Amino acid sequence: MSDISVTLDKNLFVKLQAIAEKSGRSIDECLDLALSEYIENYEDIYKTDFNAVSALERSFFLAVGE
Repeated sequence: MSDISVTLDKNLFVKLQAIAEKSGRSIDECLDLALSEYIENYEDIYKTDFNAVSALERSFFLAVGE
């Protein structure tokens, strides 16, 4: 496992802290889960053959990945 340091907006940190407390997880565990899901979604989006989807579908995939 690698260590990283992130700087979060105060409001985002407060929300993350509340989620961690409610879920019984540490902040590190919540960040790990969030990043894992973000990366999985990103990879799914860019594995999609953009030539095979319509412009509307493409804009949806790109919006979800942001």
